[in-house]
Amino acid sequence: MKKINLTKSEEETYFIKGRSIPKGCKYCLKGSKAVLFLNGICQKPDHCSWYCPISEERRDKDITFADEIEIITKEELLKEIKMINAQGMSITGGEPLSEINFEKTLDYIKYVKLNKGRKFHIHLYTNGIDFNENKADKLSMAGLDEIRFHPAKEHWVNIEKALNKKMKVGAELPVIPEKEEIETLEKLIIYLNTIGADFINLNEFEYCFPNSQALKERGFQLKNGSIASVINSQETGLDLIRKIGAKVSIKMHLCSIRAKDYYQLKNRYIRRAKNIKLPYEVITEEGLLVFGQIEGDKKELDKFYKNLLFNLKIQNKFISYDEKNIKIPFYISIKGQVLSILEKYQLKGFIVETTPFRLSKYQQITEKTPIELFKEEYGFNGN
Repeated sequence: MKKINLTKSEEETYFIKGRSIPKGCKYCLKGSKAVLFLNGICQKPDHCSWYCPISEERRDKDITFADEIEIITKEELLKEIKMINAQGMSITGGEPLSEINFEKTLDYIKYVKLNKGRKFHIHLYTNGIDFNENKADKLSMAGLDEIRFHPAKEHWVNIEKALNKKMKVGAELPVIPEKEEIETLEKLIIYLNTIGADFINLNEFEYCFPNSQALKERGFQLKNGSIASVINSQETGLDLIRKIGAKVSIKMHLCSIRAKDYYQLKNRYIRRAKNIKLPYEVITEEGLLVFGQIEGDKKELDKFYKNLLFNLKIQNKFISYDEKNIKIPFYISIKGQVLSILEKYQLKGFIVETTPFRLSKYQQITEKTPIELFKEEYGFNGN
């Protein structure tokens, strides 16, 4: 039997050498896919509802998100697409193709394709329960590029209805490290290959707050050193690809938790940060924004502000003064001259790191470190 050679991507995903990965995954890993969470309404099928990772804030709720941003209009979706310079969009939920959601899904696809063009790549996720050939035709005509099924065995046959509709067809499921689950997954892969589907995406099984109790009750445990990876899921997935890869010709791609929770998010943050960065902010390798923040008595802040402008000759565009605090580039705030002035006026200085959002509803302070401690931790001499 021909040996299968696995390739590991920079983002810590795995695929069979020579077969590449689905186009939608390529964009996701670059952070260039906007995620449209249609809503949290779903039929709650038995095969996947027990490990559903959707939060209580979204589950069963008729609220829509573009990435982390709650939206009401399609124009707001377009704004988010522009904000991250997206090359594509994924549609998830809930269940985008349920009877209650289908027309809304079509509307979004048509609107985005009209405004972003045919080359803008759109894929969606479905459990396949309500899928039929009529829906397949409508999705294809609307411009859907790729459809990913997460079906129970009794709905595998519905996957065939998406074939030959000018869109890529595949499945995406977690690798649940149990004998029966892996046997079923192996049969699904053989089936997909037999009907002429394009790919199978295997996801490392995710352990998160919404599903933690259910996973505990079934004996699943967290991998040592991880906050979301189930023990043996990734290893089992790689073994499955090695075992069955030579028997099939479809693309087989294993996506790790780190790829999803770190690389995809980091790369999307970097794209967003570049579009919203202010002159006093610096973008970190994780796509976060860093700046110096000076706090204290209003009268002393006024004096410090004048010192920055007239004595230190800092350009006004590098200073933000909102009467509560002063923000300046972190590399200026750690200089010896600045620290001496802070001490003179009894002001407090911090290096602040935030997520790349402007609205306080979404922006989070990830770190706020006193300047002297920051210098010590990162080895800056401040001169």
